[in-house]
Amino acid sequence: MRRWIAAALTASAVIAATPAYAQAAGTPNPVKALTKQFVAGQGVKLRETTSTWVNGEEYAGATREGSIELGAKGVVGAETVRNPVMSEAVRNQLELAVKQNPETADAVDTLMERIYQVSVGNKLYVNGGIFSLLLPDDKLWFSAKASNASAAYGDQLINIFEPATLKKLLATATSKRASAYKGSITLGDLYAVSPTLREMVPLKPKGKEAKAAIGWKLYLDEQSLAKRLSISLVLPISKKLKMKVVAETRYFDWGTSVKITAPPAESVAKIEDLAKNPPDLPSVVDKNYVSVPPDDNGKTE
Repeated sequence: MRRWIAAALTASAVIAATPAYAQAAGTPNPVKALTKQFVAGQGVKLRETTSTWVNGEEYAGATREGSIELGAKGVVGAETVRNPVMSEAVRNQLELAVKQNPETADAVDTLMERIYQVSVGNKLYVNGGIFSLLLPDDKLWFSAKASNASAAYGDQLINIFEPATLKKLLATATSKRASAYKGSITLGDLYAVSPTLREMVPLKPKGKEAKAAIGWKLYLDEQSLAKRLSISLVLPISKKLKMKVVAETRYFDWGTSVKITAPPAESVAKIEDLAKNPPDLPSVVDKNYVSVPPDDNGKTE
Protein backbone atom coordinates (compact mmCIF):
# COMPACT_ATOMS: atom_id res chain seq x y z
CA MET A 1 0.00 0.00 0.00
CA ARG A 2 2.67 2.51 1.00
CA ARG A 3 4.68 1.76 -2.17
CA TRP A 4 1.53 2.42 -4.19
CA ILE A 5 0.89 5.74 -2.40
CA ALA A 6 4.45 6.91 -2.90
CA ALA A 7 4.31 6.03 -6.60
CA ALA A 8 1.02 7.87 -7.04
CA LEU A 9 2.29 10.98 -5.32
CA THR A 10 6.83 11.27 -8.17
CA ALA A 11 7.20 26.60 -20.52
CA SER A 12 9.60 28.28 -22.57
CA ALA A 13 8.46 26.73 -25.87
CA VAL A 14 5.04 28.35 -25.69
CA ILE A 15 4.28 31.10 -28.23
CA ALA A 16 1.40 33.31 -27.14
CA ALA A 17 -1.47 33.50 -29.62
CA THR A 18 -5.24 33.27 -29.46
CA PRO A 19 -6.92 31.47 -32.39
CA ALA A 20 -10.67 31.14 -32.24
CA TYR A 21 -12.18 28.49 -29.99
CA ALA A 22 -14.15 25.60 -31.40
CA GLN A 23 -17.75 26.68 -30.85
CA ALA A 24 -20.05 24.73 -28.59
CA ALA A 25 -23.80 24.91 -28.95
CA GLY A 26 -26.84 23.38 -27.31
CA THR A 27 -26.39 20.95 -24.43
CA PRO A 28 -22.84 21.05 -23.02
CA ASN A 29 -20.74 18.19 -24.33
CA PRO A 30 -17.27 18.41 -22.75
CA VAL A 31 -15.93 15.38 -24.63
CA LYS A 32 -16.93 16.80 -28.01
CA ALA A 33 -15.63 20.24 -27.04
CA LEU A 34 -12.30 18.67 -26.07
CA THR A 35 -11.82 16.72 -29.29
CA LYS A 36 -12.54 19.85 -31.34
CA GLN A 37 -9.41 21.31 -29.74
CA PHE A 38 -7.29 18.49 -31.14
CA VAL A 39 -5.68 20.74 -33.74
CA ALA A 40 -1.98 20.60 -34.60
CA GLY A 41 0.01 23.45 -33.12
CA GLN A 42 -2.61 24.49 -30.60
CA GLY A 43 -2.81 23.77 -26.92
CA VAL A 44 -3.63 25.00 -23.44
CA LYS A 45 -1.81 26.31 -20.39
CA LEU A 46 -2.13 24.92 -16.88
CA ARG A 47 -1.47 25.93 -13.29
CA GLU A 48 -1.70 23.39 -10.45
CA THR A 49 -1.42 23.03 -6.69
CA THR A 50 -1.21 19.78 -4.72
CA SER A 51 -1.29 19.18 -0.96
CA THR A 52 -1.20 16.11 1.26
CA TRP A 53 -2.21 15.59 4.87
CA VAL A 54 -1.54 12.70 7.23
CA ASN A 55 -4.17 12.29 9.96
CA GLY A 56 -5.18 15.90 9.44
CA GLU A 57 -1.67 17.36 9.56
CA GLU A 58 -0.22 18.98 6.45
CA TYR A 59 2.66 16.97 5.04
CA ALA A 60 3.91 17.95 1.58
CA GLY A 61 2.77 19.22 -1.79
CA ALA A 62 3.81 21.02 -4.97
CA THR A 63 2.94 23.70 -7.47
CA ARG A 64 3.14 23.14 -11.22
CA GLU A 65 2.86 25.43 -14.25
CA GLY A 66 3.21 24.77 -17.93
CA SER A 67 1.66 24.08 -21.29
CA ILE A 68 0.24 21.18 -23.24
CA GLU A 69 0.47 20.85 -27.01
CA LEU A 70 -2.37 19.13 -28.82
CA GLY A 71 -2.56 17.35 -32.15
CA ALA A 72 -5.10 15.47 -34.21
CA LYS A 73 -5.17 12.53 -31.78
CA GLY A 74 -4.68 14.31 -28.47
CA VAL A 75 -1.63 15.40 -26.48
CA VAL A 76 1.61 15.49 -28.48
CA GLY A 77 3.76 17.29 -25.92
CA ALA A 78 3.89 18.91 -22.50
CA GLU A 79 6.27 21.21 -20.67
CA THR A 80 6.02 22.04 -16.96
CA VAL A 81 7.91 23.42 -13.99
CA ARG A 82 7.19 21.68 -10.68
CA ASN A 83 8.14 23.24 -7.35
CA PRO A 84 8.01 20.93 -4.30
CA VAL A 85 6.48 22.35 -1.13
CA MET A 86 7.31 20.76 2.22
CA SER A 87 5.47 21.36 5.47
CA GLU A 88 7.39 22.63 8.49
CA ALA A 89 7.27 19.14 10.03
CA VAL A 90 8.86 17.55 6.95
CA ARG A 91 11.49 20.29 6.73
CA ASN A 92 12.38 19.61 10.36
CA GLN A 93 12.68 15.89 9.61
CA LEU A 94 14.97 16.61 6.67
CA GLU A 95 17.15 18.93 8.76
CA LEU A 96 17.44 16.24 11.40
CA ALA A 97 18.36 13.68 8.74
CA VAL A 98 21.18 15.93 7.52
CA LYS A 99 22.49 16.38 11.07
CA GLN A 100 22.51 12.63 11.57
CA ASN A 101 24.06 11.96 8.16
CA PRO A 102 25.81 15.03 6.63
CA GLU A 103 26.45 13.09 3.42
CA THR A 104 22.76 13.48 2.56
CA ALA A 105 22.95 17.30 2.52
CA ASP A 106 23.17 17.62 -1.27
CA ALA A 107 20.31 15.17 -1.77
CA VAL A 108 18.13 17.08 0.70
CA ASP A 109 18.84 20.36 -1.10
CA THR A 110 17.66 18.88 -4.38
CA LEU A 111 14.37 17.80 -2.81
CA MET A 112 13.35 21.45 -2.67
CA GLU A 113 14.69 22.24 -6.13
CA ARG A 114 12.36 23.03 -8.97
CA ILE A 115 11.94 20.24 -11.52
CA TYR A 116 11.66 21.10 -15.20
CA GLN A 117 9.98 18.44 -17.34
CA VAL A 118 9.42 18.10 -21.07
CA SER A 119 7.59 15.20 -22.68
CA VAL A 120 7.51 14.81 -26.44
CA GLY A 121 8.27 12.07 -28.94
CA ASN A 122 7.32 9.39 -26.39
CA LYS A 123 10.10 10.48 -24.05
CA LEU A 124 10.20 12.39 -20.77
CA TYR A 125 13.11 14.77 -20.15
CA VAL A 126 13.82 15.88 -16.58
CA ASN A 127 16.06 18.68 -15.35
CA GLY A 128 16.53 19.41 -11.65
CA GLY A 129 15.56 17.70 -8.43
CA ILE A 130 17.29 14.51 -7.34
CA PHE A 131 18.18 13.66 -10.94
CA SER A 132 20.71 16.51 -10.98
CA LEU A 133 22.93 14.46 -8.65
CA LEU A 134 23.04 11.59 -11.11
CA LEU A 135 24.03 13.53 -14.23
CA PRO A 136 27.56 13.91 -15.60
CA ASP A 137 28.89 17.47 -15.45
CA ASP A 138 28.37 18.00 -19.18
CA LYS A 139 24.71 16.91 -19.19
CA LEU A 140 21.60 18.83 -18.16
CA TRP A 141 18.79 16.34 -18.74
CA PHE A 142 17.81 12.80 -17.86
CA SER A 143 15.43 11.05 -20.26
CA ALA A 144 13.23 7.98 -20.15
CA LYS A 145 10.55 6.40 -22.31
CA ALA A 146 7.16 7.92 -21.43
CA SER A 147 3.90 9.19 -22.89
CA ASN A 148 3.68 12.62 -24.48
CA ALA A 149 1.50 13.87 -21.61
CA SER A 150 3.75 12.64 -18.80
CA ALA A 151 5.34 16.02 -18.00
CA ALA A 152 1.91 17.34 -17.02
CA TYR A 153 1.07 14.54 -14.59
CA GLY A 154 2.34 12.92 -11.41
CA ASP A 155 0.30 14.94 -8.92
CA GLN A 156 -3.05 15.29 -10.68
CA LEU A 157 -4.34 11.74 -11.21
CA ILE A 158 -7.05 12.42 -13.81
CA ASN A 159 -6.04 13.17 -17.40
CA ILE A 160 -9.01 14.98 -18.92
CA PHE A 161 -7.23 15.05 -22.31
CA GLU A 162 -8.03 11.36 -22.74
CA PRO A 163 -11.54 11.38 -24.26
CA ALA A 164 -12.41 7.95 -22.85
CA THR A 165 -11.25 9.00 -19.39
CA LEU A 166 -13.24 12.24 -19.54
CA LYS A 167 -16.32 10.34 -20.73
CA LYS A 168 -15.97 7.83 -17.87
CA LEU A 169 -15.47 10.63 -15.38
CA LEU A 170 -18.61 12.45 -16.48
CA ALA A 171 -20.56 9.20 -16.26
CA THR A 172 -19.83 9.12 -12.53
CA ALA A 173 -21.18 12.63 -11.93
CA THR A 174 -23.71 12.94 -9.13
CA SER A 175 -24.37 16.63 -9.75
CA LYS A 176 -24.54 18.39 -13.10
CA ARG A 177 -24.97 22.03 -14.00
CA ALA A 178 -24.25 23.84 -17.23
CA SER A 179 -20.74 24.77 -16.12
CA ALA A 180 -20.01 22.44 -13.21
CA TYR A 181 -19.98 18.72 -12.56
CA LYS A 182 -19.00 16.77 -9.49
CA GLY A 183 -18.89 13.13 -8.55
CA SER A 184 -16.71 10.25 -7.44
CA ILE A 185 -14.76 7.59 -9.29
CA THR A 186 -12.90 4.63 -7.79
CA LEU A 187 -9.18 4.14 -8.29
CA GLY A 188 -9.91 0.80 -9.88
CA ASP A 189 -12.28 2.27 -12.47
CA LEU A 190 -9.92 5.13 -13.26
CA TYR A 191 -6.98 2.74 -13.56
CA ALA A 192 -8.92 0.59 -16.01
CA VAL A 193 -9.70 3.46 -18.38
CA SER A 194 -6.71 5.80 -18.10
CA PRO A 195 -3.32 5.02 -19.69
CA THR A 196 -1.90 8.00 -17.80
CA LEU A 197 -2.75 6.56 -14.39
CA ARG A 198 -1.39 3.17 -15.40
CA GLU A 199 1.86 4.86 -16.44
CA MET A 200 2.11 6.79 -13.16
CA VAL A 201 1.24 3.77 -11.02
CA PRO A 202 2.53 0.49 -12.48
CA LEU A 203 1.19 -1.42 -9.46
CA LYS A 204 -2.46 -2.14 -10.18
CA PRO A 205 -4.65 -1.20 -7.20
CA LYS A 206 -6.42 -4.17 -5.66
CA GLY A 207 -8.90 -4.78 -2.88
CA LYS A 208 -9.48 -1.72 -0.72
CA GLU A 209 -7.11 0.32 -2.87
CA ALA A 210 -9.18 -0.32 -5.98
CA LYS A 211 -12.35 0.70 -4.13
CA ALA A 212 -10.87 3.95 -2.80
CA ALA A 213 -12.93 6.85 -4.10
CA ILE A 214 -11.58 9.95 -5.81
CA GLY A 215 -13.95 12.83 -5.27
CA TRP A 216 -13.81 15.27 -8.17
CA LYS A 217 -15.19 18.59 -9.37
CA LEU A 218 -14.95 19.80 -12.96
CA TYR A 219 -15.74 23.37 -13.95
CA LEU A 220 -16.26 24.34 -17.59
CA ASP A 221 -15.89 27.61 -19.48
CA GLU A 222 -18.45 29.00 -21.92
CA GLN A 223 -17.10 26.69 -24.63
CA SER A 224 -17.65 23.57 -22.45
CA LEU A 225 -13.87 23.20 -22.06
CA ALA A 226 -12.33 22.34 -18.71
CA LYS A 227 -11.16 25.37 -16.77
CA ARG A 228 -10.66 23.76 -13.35
CA LEU A 229 -10.41 20.17 -12.12
CA SER A 230 -10.05 19.38 -8.44
CA ILE A 231 -9.70 15.96 -6.86
CA SER A 232 -9.63 14.65 -3.30
CA LEU A 233 -8.52 11.17 -2.26
CA VAL A 234 -8.10 9.50 1.12
CA LEU A 235 -6.01 6.35 1.39
CA PRO A 236 -5.14 4.26 4.46
CA ILE A 237 -1.41 4.04 5.11
CA SER A 238 -1.76 1.71 8.08
CA LYS A 239 -4.32 0.82 10.72
CA LYS A 240 -3.84 4.18 12.43
CA LEU A 241 -2.78 6.51 9.64
CA LYS A 242 -4.60 7.93 6.64
CA MET A 243 -3.32 10.17 3.88
CA LYS A 244 -5.46 12.77 2.14
CA VAL A 245 -4.38 14.08 -1.25
CA VAL A 246 -5.91 17.19 -2.83
CA ALA A 247 -4.96 18.48 -6.28
CA GLU A 248 -6.44 21.36 -8.24
CA THR A 249 -5.51 22.06 -11.86
CA ARG A 250 -6.61 25.16 -13.74
CA TYR A 251 -6.63 25.23 -17.53
CA PHE A 252 -6.60 28.49 -19.48
CA ASP A 253 -5.76 29.99 -22.87
CA TRP A 254 -7.31 27.13 -24.81
CA GLY A 255 -6.34 27.39 -28.48
CA THR A 256 -3.08 29.20 -27.83
CA SER A 257 -0.17 28.35 -30.11
CA VAL A 258 2.13 25.78 -28.48
CA LYS A 259 5.21 24.00 -29.77
CA ILE A 260 7.01 21.59 -27.44
CA THR A 261 10.52 20.57 -28.46
CA ALA A 262 12.97 18.12 -26.96
CA PRO A 263 16.21 19.43 -25.40
CA PRO A 264 19.34 19.32 -27.56
CA ALA A 265 20.53 15.72 -27.84
CA GLU A 266 24.04 16.61 -26.68
CA SER A 267 22.67 17.84 -23.34
CA VAL A 268 20.71 14.66 -22.60
CA ALA A 269 22.28 11.86 -20.56
CA LYS A 270 21.98 8.27 -21.64
CA ILE A 271 21.35 5.52 -19.11
CA GLU A 272 25.00 4.52 -19.21
CA ASP A 273 25.98 8.14 -18.46
CA LEU A 274 24.22 8.22 -15.11
CA ALA A 275 26.14 7.97 -11.88
CA LYS A 276 26.84 4.37 -10.97
CA ASN A 277 26.45 5.13 -7.25
CA PRO A 278 23.30 7.22 -6.74
CA PRO A 279 23.28 9.38 -3.59
CA ASP A 280 21.60 8.11 -0.46
CA LEU A 281 18.32 9.82 0.32
CA PRO A 282 17.15 10.50 3.85
CA SER A 283 14.56 7.95 4.91
CA VAL A 284 11.71 10.46 5.03
CA VAL A 285 11.58 10.55 1.24
CA ASP A 286 11.49 7.96 -1.48
CA LYS A 287 13.39 7.82 -4.76
CA ASN A 288 10.70 9.91 -6.47
CA TYR A 289 11.29 12.79 -4.03
CA VAL A 290 7.82 12.24 -2.55
CA SER A 291 7.53 12.28 1.23
CA VAL A 292 6.55 8.94 2.70
CA PRO A 293 4.83 9.18 6.09
CA PRO A 294 5.98 6.80 8.82
CA ASP A 295 3.90 3.74 9.60
CA ASP A 296 2.43 2.91 13.03
CA ASN A 297 5.87 1.91 14.25
CA GLY A 298 7.55 5.07 12.93
CA LYS A 299 9.24 3.33 10.02
CA THR A 300 9.46 4.87 6.54
CA GLU A 301 10.90 1.95 4.57
